[in-house]
Amino acid sequence: MIEKNEFVVYYDGICGLCDFFVNLIVKIDSKGILKFSSLQGPSGQKLLNDLKFNTEELDTVIFRINDQVYTKSTAVFKIIKSIGGFWRVFLVFDLLPTYFSDFIYKKIAKNRYKLFGKLEQCDISKFNKPGQFID
Repeated sequence: MIEKNEFVVYYDGICGLCDFFVNLIVKIDSKGILKFSSLQGPSGQKLLNDLKFNTEELDTVIFRINDQVYTKSTAVFKIIKSIGGFWRVFLVFDLLPTYFSDFIYKKIAKNRYKLFGKLEQCDISKFNKPGQFID
């Protein structure tokens, strides 16, 4: 259940690139506002079903702020905005048209396992705050 003012990052739990970025986000989320869920887990699968996404193709990060859902490059920029600080410098890329930034996102997502590897399972050991990881 999503609570008011809850920010949840849904990510591919077996993707090496996603794992790297989630590790980074956990470390730099100084406000401690972000929660995480693997797209392979029950909450992630329910969200994918609710959104009528293919539950087998986990090629996007999904960022949910309460009932608002963002995907692909828009999700990445919203995550950066929520973290704030130095990382906002990367929002310069948000000035690009969404179709272009999503095109780049899709190219990376298509080759992510080949370039960054695939994990056996989602590693939740990085989540050290209670409630930071949602099944």
